Amino acid sequence: MEKKLNSKEIITRLLELRETPRQPVTLMSAGAWALNSSGLSLEKALSEDPEKVAEILYRAYTGVDSDIIWAMSGYNNIVVGAVGGKIKFRLKGTPDVIETLIKKDSDLDGINIDKIADDRRVQALLETTSILAKKVNGQSYLALTRWGPFTLAGLLYGAENLMRDIYRNPGFVRRLLDFTVGLYLRYAGLYIDNGVDFVLLAEPTSSGDMIARKHFEDFALPAFRKVFDALRPKGVRTALHICGNINGVLDLLNGIGAELVSVDYKVDLGRCREVFGGKTAFAGNMNPVAVMQKESPEGVEKACLACIAAAGAGGGYLVMPGCDIPPATPACNIKAMSALARRISG
Repeated sequence: MEKKLNSKEIITRLLELRETPRQPVTLMSAGAWALNSSGLSLEKALSEDPEKVAEILYRAYTGVDSDIIWAMSGYNNIVVGAVGGKIKFRLKGTPDVIETLIKKDSDLDGINIDKIADDRRVQALLETTSILAKKVNGQSYLALTRWGPFTLAGLLYGAENLMRDIYRNPGFVRRLLDFTVGLYLRYAGLYIDNGVDFVLLAEPTSSGDMIARKHFEDFALPAFRKVFDALRPKGVRTALHICGNINGVLDLLNGIGAELVSVDYKVDLGRCREVFGGKTAFAGNMNPVAVMQKESPEGVEKACLACIAAAGAGGGYLVMPGCDIPPATPACNIKAMSALARRISG
């Protein structure tokens, strides 16, 4: 009898474009959902016993049969606070950056990324991650999702300033992106040292809804490549998620170092199959609000089947919401997605 594969082994086969015994399925991030479902806000979780928080996360993800466990997701903007930026927590949902840290070009020189490891909030996240890694015990990938370098640049400098300076001061934008590549790698490295073995770059600011193809190719793409080139020797698996409509740049994403490309509900999965089939695994694009939060479980199953059909045959496709789900998403809807996917052979 053939050995039953665990979730990590199934996702490994997916990333390597090999046959899987069933359809792989996962949430994307969903840290606010996982904590809020147990009565914790993201802010409150930072002051709780890390063992308790790790157990909540472990039970949340395994309880809905997610093939990937996400380590302390929802805290993307913590790194901005750790280097001196101003952030504000919401009662529910993820914290916001409320003021840009870089006002002028020279401000970049005064930011010390080595301070990250000393931030008490980062320390709490890392401690919980380490405990969660022990609970996962190699049965699933323990994944990190944090803002990628282009989005980090927009948060530190202001997205409007970033877009403007692509035209007016491209030299500074490239210097800023080199900085945020280093910032990302320093921060991600702390999580890798604490058990993370799957890293996803989340890149909403590089969406086709915000940046032209030429500027995506000239500025965002080289920054992504630098991150993935640096992560590869660390032995972690790599993924890229870009929000919004990226139908116009899909062809640029093969070969940049991401083993998985995650797409939003605005992106055509059939087009993903055309572009990525046999080259790069891809994931998505269940609508996180209209389907995952607001539909009935039967509606979720119907949407899930539509995604699988649109993605087509040939393997390399991961069922996943098209972005982070809202905190109020019913667990029964997530279970419906997972159960339907798991009933389908790979």
